[in-house]
Amino acid sequence: LVYTLGVFQSDNRDDILFQTTGRQTGLFANVDKTRRRGLESSLRGQWQALSWQLAYSYIDASFEDDFTALSPNHQFADDDGEIRIMPGDRIPGIPQHQFKLFSRYQMSDSLSVGLDLVSLSEQFLRGDESNQLAPVSGYTQINLRGRYRFSEQVEFFARIDNLLDEEFSTFGLLGEEPGELEVPIIEDLSNPVFLGASPPRAAFAGVRIRF
Repeated sequence: LVYTLGVFQSDNRDDILFQTTGRQTGLFANVDKTRRRGLESSLRGQWQALSWQLAYSYIDASFEDDFTALSPNHQFADDDGEIRIMPGDRIPGIPQHQFKLFSRYQMSDSLSVGLDLVSLSEQFLRGDESNQLAPVSGYTQINLRGRYRFSEQVEFFARIDNLLDEEFSTFGLLGEEPGELEVPIIEDLSNPVFLGASPPRAAFAGVRIRF
């Protein structure tokens, strides 16, 4: 068994935060202090023909300043379109927990198959730096891969991403109410949250040739 463990903390001064000012516009502003701290760990080993690796990360990314930010589409914004961020509020778009499993089984000298699992916890929406809205749910994705070596120079590979065809959101941000865009197909919608859709199940195959 081989293991690693590391802890870290970084405090950034005058960090840069993008703030929206409305439809397709925005600006950059400085935040006096942000902090990222946590740990990174991994454990890997091999049992007969099976090799594997586990990795876990904990990242506590937070604002450490009391300030206001522009977010006019936020339901709790004040009359000036601003929200209040307090020290300890989490930075959007960064899951606190990340877990990964990588495995490979050597079925023969030429053939190997692998299974990978990636699991991320929830994250807050960009535009909700005050952490007042429901976060984007975490997700787990499983990928399958295989390889067959014809020779030292030629091998065939294949993989399937999102093996179980799970539906999830990879990130989220606050936008405008769809009805304000005056597009007929969405004029009756009122949810300003934009979510990045997960890629569907996809299969790939190919041949690698080394010269």
